[in-house]
Amino acid sequence: MAGTFRTALKLTGLAILAIVCIQLHISINKPWYRYKLMRLQILTFLQTIMSYGSYYLYRTYKISSLWKKFVVITIVLTHVSFFAQYMFISDNPSFITIVPFLAFGCHVFMCLGTLCADIGTFLFIPFTMKISVAYQKFKLNFVPVCAIILTLWSYINTVLPPQHSTVHVPINGLDPKLNNLHIIHLSDIHVGPTTGKVFVDWLVNEVNTYNPDAVVITGDLVDSSVKNLRNAVWNLKNLKSKYGTFYVTGNHEYYTNDVDNWLNYLRDQLGLITLHNQHHVINEGNASLCFAGIDDIQAEKMSYTDHSPDPIAATEGCPDETPIIMLAHQPKVAKLTIKSLPRVDLVLSGHTHGGQFFPVHIPVYLANPYFAGLYKVSPDTHVYVSRGLRFYGAPTRFLSYPEFTSVYLVSSQPQP
Repeated sequence: MAGTFRTALKLTGLAILAIVCIQLHISINKPWYRYKLMRLQILTFLQTIMSYGSYYLYRTYKISSLWKKFVVITIVLTHVSFFAQYMFISDNPSFITIVPFLAFGCHVFMCLGTLCADIGTFLFIPFTMKISVAYQKFKLNFVPVCAIILTLWSYINTVLPPQHSTVHVPINGLDPKLNNLHIIHLSDIHVGPTTGKVFVDWLVNEVNTYNPDAVVITGDLVDSSVKNLRNAVWNLKNLKSKYGTFYVTGNHEYYTNDVDNWLNYLRDQLGLITLHNQHHVINEGNASLCFAGIDDIQAEKMSYTDHSPDPIAATEGCPDETPIIMLAHQPKVAKLTIKSLPRVDLVLSGHTHGGQFFPVHIPVYLANPYFAGLYKVSPDTHVYVSRGLRFYGAPTRFLSYPEFTSVYLVSSQPQP
């Protein structure tokens, strides 16, 4: 046992050293090299974490004639899942990418279930000693069955249509001519290895049925390059609204190493209004509203010198006394925006996926100033964080359902 613990510590130390060295190189190298280093960093971190879980599962279930082969297959598929993400990208997801990521989800649920069972054994050891054989049999069969059920349930939640949420946000100084302006908020679509053209086409048709005044996409639209996904997102050009579709980058656009090509493609080919630390003013007679958008904070971490969140630059030129709707992918950037600007009426964000699946909710909740839903930050400022439309990694949604949101801006002034 002591030898295993020492080996685990050594592996952890090597993984941390590798990640730190890679991060140092990311900050000084050219974009194409930086992208490969980022991939290596992510894979090193994930493979290290998954290895602990895999060892734990194999050690627990190797004595089970019923579940040993299942656990081994799950472990193998789990470790190839994130390689499949980079190797098999097409217009629509394939069996080759979906199955390994499902195995990854099952791997996580099995690790958590087994850990809970072992903690229960430790806490109630005086009692369990008397029924140790029966308890072991129960654990070795109950946990895998529950993990399979939870994986399938969570996967079904991603296949079913996302929930449509509705919020009404009071905007101080909103001209009555713009009262009840209807914004459809989309976030975290993650077109890539597990989401493709079929879903994008469905989403466009669904959004158009609501006849919105504006559509906003708050980042993490794609997980690969324009070359790989241009056809998958093509139908976004058919989103229909009175004032257009507004878009800002998320952290995953920077992981693609193709962010500038994406901004150009979405703007020039699909007609989206890309807000790269910029704003766009809409007018209804003499009434106006400023849509502003800022880059994601991941740009700074990956040393994109011409990309970083700049709320002041994004809103410079917005007419005085005009309400500001800010698009910022991460809630951390939403908080930065509110601190940086004398006025921002509503910030629309995503990123958190509402935790995606339990118990990831807990670290995500602790790591972000706003988690999911509508927050009243001050009497005149609100933040809305979408749970997102899809997922990253495992195609699972457990206790956090995907959504798109109708945001209605409500004027605090009386109607004429």
